[in-house]
Amino acid sequence: MIRNMILAVVIATVIATPPAVAEDWQVLFDGTSLQGWQPSNDNMQFELVDGVILGSSSAQTHFLVTSSKYGDFELELEVKLHDTDLNSGVQIRTSTSRTNEKGDSRAVIHGPQVDLGKSPGRSGQLFSQGNGAWITPKDKLASSSAMKNGEWNTLRVLAVGPRIQTWVNGQQIADVTDEEAYAKYPSGVIALQVHGVKNSPEKGRHVSFRSIRIRKIETAK
Repeated sequence: MIRNMILAVVIATVIATPPAVAEDWQVLFDGTSLQGWQPSNDNMQFELVDGVILGSSSAQTHFLVTSSKYGDFELELEVKLHDTDLNSGVQIRTSTSRTNEKGDSRAVIHGPQVDLGKSPGRSGQLFSQGNGAWITPKDKLASSSAMKNGEWNTLRVLAVGPRIQTWVNGQQIADVTDEEAYAKYPSGVIALQVHGVKNSPEKGRHVSFRSIRIRKIETAK
């Protein structure tokens, strides 16, 4: 009888959840070239060094952007902040248009961002880059020590429909369902960020990325 009850629950769950099929993993960065990536604003703040993508700070914020766009997907990568006073992030479903949702023509890169910074902090939380607001609700912006300062960290992002989930080193950080954000940014590029540092010498702070891969997820409508 117990077995029948368990089977009934499994069947009900499958029926209630739209079928989702994950495609094969696609390598976005294999350590040998930056093919498939392009810088924002023709900047030179990202380079291939010893098999990793090295982002170096300047007074302005810069991005390295994928040539392709993605909607529903699972993303995995490794990141290391060399300097704890440097903020970084990974853009998902991001727009490269010249005007953001507020009509501000200064924003070239705008959309959801997985924040990355010193620990303890808000690494893994969701921010709306270029729009100046958090996607993660304020009551859920708890500080976390999941990110390891000065070490390699694993970031996982699962974005299906309006729901975005993130993990840092296996610890779940964000689980946000935001219909409004999804309506504005249902798909877009993946982008790596190196935040601007005021009064910083050229290439004064560093962040590295490696082992970047993604797989698209097809969900039945």
